[in-house]
Amino acid sequence: MDINDYRKKIFLNSQYCTYYNINNYTILAGIMRSFGYRYSVIIPEEKLKEINKTYRKFTAIMNAVVAVEILLYIYFVVFPFFTEFMKIPFFAAVLILSLIPLVGLYVTYIGINYLYENYLVRYVGTFQRTKFKPEIKYINEKAYSEYKNTPRKSVYVLALIIVIFCLYAFVPTLVEKFNIAKKYNAALKLADAYLTFVPISPEVYANRAFAKFNLKKYKEAEKDYENANKYSLSDSFSDDILGVKTYYLDKDAMLKEFDSAINSEKEESVKYLLKYEKATYLLKNKDYKSAVDIYNSILSAYEKKTKVFFSPAKAYYNRSIAKQALGDIDGAKSDMLYATRMCPECNFNTDTTLIHKP
Repeated sequence: MDINDYRKKIFLNSQYCTYYNINNYTILAGIMRSFGYRYSVIIPEEKLKEINKTYRKFTAIMNAVVAVEILLYIYFVVFPFFTEFMKIPFFAAVLILSLIPLVGLYVTYIGINYLYENYLVRYVGTFQRTKFKPEIKYINEKAYSEYKNTPRKSVYVLALIIVIFCLYAFVPTLVEKFNIAKKYNAALKLADAYLTFVPISPEVYANRAFAKFNLKKYKEAEKDYENANKYSLSDSFSDDILGVKTYYLDKDAMLKEFDSAINSEKEESVKYLLKYEKATYLLKNKDYKSAVDIYNSILSAYEKKTKVFFSPAKAYYNRSIAKQALGDIDGAKSDMLYATRMCPECNFNTDTTLIHKP
């Protein structure tokens, strides 16, 4: 096949190929291109021009309606019930998610094609339904020449689709980079825009939560971490939620949160991390005696080679602060020495380590 025949094949499958003549009759394309309409005469060129214009108008209407239907389906069915769909068996979810829009799209095709058929009856006359199967030998050369000289608007549509895909794929990474660069307001604004259009992205919810946390919008950050859990179908961000709560709950309520988390945790090493966080919280709230008791317990486990997730250097440093506040100067100096030897480059503080940094 030479290049010209290849181009003609593309023409045959495009919306610009709307008719072909065989012997003494014309077959017109339907909106559903597998269907055609046979007229027992050769339709005059003047009428064909008007038919071509109308055909493209109907296909444009059809494409617009289909696009709106898909968007409405995504926003009013897929997004609101996303977690419910993910809880049912995979093949059932795929079947439901695909069957409903396919039926809707098919009904749309049928409806618009019916309107187009009515137009043909009024403008040209009655027809006989047939298959629309144009072949290269039936191509009208004038129609093909017009097609070659027609601007390809579909290129712009394709470019728009590529831009949308790039935004969908790379905006989450950009939000994360803003957080890493400590540009929290920029991260927040970009995440807001993204989640307006894709409100089921757990990673963007988590990054927006991190930005809000650093902007001291603690309750909003907690809500975003909850959504990150919801749409990731996991409890991956439960520790982050606990960490955020340490910044705004009152002491009694927060200690109950810690006790609940510790008691429900099955992995021993994670329990030690939660106990470390509880001790650090007590230290920040100047309950030095209770803090030292917990630090003693978890550091004893560390010294016995028990697997732990907290930083021993930070635990020694924090215990030294608590001991100094309680008047145990020698103990404080000893712990401070341990801490600085274990991690000379550490920037010690009492910030929570439960919140994941990007």
